[in-house]
Amino acid sequence: MTNDKHPILVFGATGRQGGSVAKALLKAKRPVRALVLNTGAPASIALQDAGVEIVPGSFEDEDAIRAAMKDAYGVFSVLPANLSAEEEERRGTSIADLAVESGVTHLVYSSGASVGDKPTGVARFDAKPRIEAHIRKSPVTATIVRPMIFMEMLVRPGFGLDKGQLLSLIRPEHSIQLTAVDDIGKFVAAMFADKARFGSVTLKIASDRLTGYELEAALSEIAGRTIAYARFPDDVLAANADLAHMARSLEDGPLAERVDLDLMREINPEILTFRAWLAGIGRKALDEALG
Repeated sequence: MTNDKHPILVFGATGRQGGSVAKALLKAKRPVRALVLNTGAPASIALQDAGVEIVPGSFEDEDAIRAAMKDAYGVFSVLPANLSAEEEERRGTSIADLAVESGVTHLVYSSGASVGDKPTGVARFDAKPRIEAHIRKSPVTATIVRPMIFMEMLVRPGFGLDKGQLLSLIRPEHSIQLTAVDDIGKFVAAMFADKARFGSVTLKIASDRLTGYELEAALSEIAGRTIAYARFPDDVLAANADLAHMARSLEDGPLAERVDLDLMREINPEILTFRAWLAGIGRKALDEALG
């Protein structure tokens, strides 16, 4: 049997990143398997209708995970954002250990772009480098991706768009690197297709890079009205440890490290610029945020 006939198990397939990966793998004609908590949920039924093999189970059920990994070529591991740091680390390392036990050929783990050489002091950020370290020590061939800030984050309600303004983390003259969630699946599918190139690689991924002024121009163009850009006030950042850490990281930390966008386009020729995302996949979310 050839590797491309063995399924790739996708965690979080009913969510954003996992859903993007499942979609891209199906488009690449790879068999996809998904572990889902509720097989009768609309998102699970939609996956099954698209051709995904559904396995019932949860992150806590190791026997279900073993069954889902049986005869799998690869595993895409992404963890829910609402976990505690302890739960995230436990589940992330357990998935890697079970992949080794099950003889999985290629593990792709979606980490975070905030991961750096030093602990951040923010528990949920610091769980990810510990999972990465555990994976690197394991015998499974693994690729670690660190997606930059999601484009979707900029068009959520509550960031001022309904008042004609975008409040975000960078100073207007500084740049932010953004990832379209739809692109994550395309990057990961390319990595599963070329283990020789991407095995044992850790790679930050992004779709576009823009300054605050460029965000303002793109949003104004697509919205058809002026959207001014401004950084969160200092008192807002001081009151939120997560936002404050991300703001600092965007200036002189891991989030400021420049992603090679030429390499990104080589890996994923269909990469989405922020303008293209706003005008297409992101338009509904933008309209909702604009009110």
